Amino acid sequence: MLNHWPSRSGGELTSEPFRIMVAENLSYWIERIYEEQGKDASIVLMRDFNDNPYNKSITEYLLSINNKALVKSNRVGLKYFYNVMHRFLDAQIRAFVFGNEYNILDQFMISKSILSEKTSLPFKLSTVSIIDYPELTSGSYKKQVKFGRSNSSTFNLNGYSDHLPIKIIRIEKDLTS
Repeated sequence: MLNHWPSRSGGELTSEPFRIMVAENLSYWIERIYEEQGKDASIVLMRDFNDNPYNKSITEYLLSINNKALVKSNRVGLKYFYNVMHRFLDAQIRAFVFGNEYNILDQFMISKSILSEKTSLPFKLSTVSIIDYPELTSGSYKKQVKFGRSNSSTFNLNGYSDHLPIKIIRIEKDLTS
């Protein structure tokens, strides 16, 4: 499920309730998917959540965490997602830099059935990365080279985006054995 949540303009805390509302709405639709597809539905949530993996909208409302065992557990009544982007929190590369603050606003979150190695899915996850080509960033903070707005003085024809691309690779399983 592709996402683009409300921005942080006006301030992170001022705009947080809007992202929480979207998380609640998305949680509703996730529950509908589980009702229709069953408890082993394969769900990938991705892209621009405009919150970090540790923010309330992600952890408390979307139930996305960094604990594989808890996501896989059958004893837990909640349907958690595993946030594969946690590994980048301590890295010097982030999908979004604002000022001198690194953020992981662009994320991949996967459901239990995708995380489980016992799944009947014909693929498994291989790698997750933030695409950091030199032409996409500039400066010591590796800030994104943005287009800007075409009607403003910040417009940059050589720009790309205000977020770096993220990539998830899945590989086919050998189902013959």
